Amino acid sequence: MGLTQGRTGELPRSDASVMASSQPKKEELSGSSAYMCECRVTHNFFVRSVGMHFEYDGDDAEFQHRYGGQLVDGDGGALSSLAVAGILAEVREQRATRLQAPEESLARVQRIEQSYRRLHPEVYTIDPKAFLAESFLELVEVLRGCQTSLRGVSSSLEDLKSRGLLQEKRPGLWTFKVFTDAFCDLLETELANFAASGLPRTAPNTMNRHGVILAELGFYPGLLNPLVYDYVDVLAGQLLPDHTEGLDSYRAFTVLYDAAADGDRDLVLHYDNAEVTLNVNIGGSWAGGQVAFYGLATEEESDTPAEISLQQGHGVLHAGLDMHKALPITSGRRHNLVIWCRSSRVRNQLCPMCFRQPCVLPTCKYFDEGFTVPPCRLACEKHSETGCKPNSCHSDDDLYTDEAD
Repeated sequence: MGLTQGRTGELPRSDASVMASSQPKKEELSGSSAYMCECRVTHNFFVRSVGMHFEYDGDDAEFQHRYGGQLVDGDGGALSSLAVAGILAEVREQRATRLQAPEESLARVQRIEQSYRRLHPEVYTIDPKAFLAESFLELVEVLRGCQTSLRGVSSSLEDLKSRGLLQEKRPGLWTFKVFTDAFCDLLETELANFAASGLPRTAPNTMNRHGVILAELGFYPGLLNPLVYDYVDVLAGQLLPDHTEGLDSYRAFTVLYDAAADGDRDLVLHYDNAEVTLNVNIGGSWAGGQVAFYGLATEEESDTPAEISLQQGHGVLHAGLDMHKALPITSGRRHNLVIWCRSSRVRNQLCPMCFRQPCVLPTCKYFDEGFTVPPCRLACEKHSETGCKPNSCHSDDDLYTDEAD
């Protein structure tokens, strides 16, 4: 998730709309290595009790100096030193968790592979006619086949909108049906079966406590790879051409909002670690819980957000940098599938999380952020040239590598 404090930086822009079939996948560009920006272990630590993101590189004194005077209580008064120390302790724990996460993910996947018995094995392999809405298939084929000229795309989009296959809520914010209801029900049942298995899972991020990382359950090869590379990439290239130069990696997970006492009811303003995001509702019955969009993190925030509520099977496609938040759910539950789609040719220029030229750390495939080397530099190479070795530059004991799929 992205920082909420600042709206600075410049968004890389694509010169032309590109189709999925013309773009090499990440593994074709860089072999089998997986990388994450070093800001992964220094930035965007979210503390729910104060609704803020923090930066922390392991230096407690620097953290106290930077944030001690900024933190206030509900009445606007400064937090006590004890309260600030509690926040620091939570951030410190989050950082330790991130450093350990790649190793733990590999162990978790191995255990799931050995112990989990799938309830619906067929849901792991895409069946386009059964899983994807007929309107979605037509939408993709029209955009795949239309001319690459602006006039050809524009004409096709107007026709699709007039027939109800595509809605443009505001520039850069698109909604359409993605999945059949039958597929959504099947997927929800499979995920409920996994939840009941008692096998380990981890929260998809610090802002969403309930959900699963779909790569760890084995959904990538047969289901999500073709969905992203054969379908979503076509839509991203035509609907959001300024934000992608071909999708070549992604991170997919589920989120669950629940009005129950221990549920996640809302989500603070943020942006995604993605060039393009597809967010699809897969189930639930609820009230409230709309997603409000405020515009790109690199531009002035809109005073009037666009609010979207999705029915089962329907999705919203937006730029990852589009600031958004989930409004409080007042009753029921809402279950969504989120796919953070990444374009290495864009993010290699500027990390969307820290708005810097990325210096990367090796990681395992389950934490790959879609960067490639070259052109990105390894963080330890950069720091060796400058003669410094900050806490964000770690040995192989901290970060683990693994062969990609």
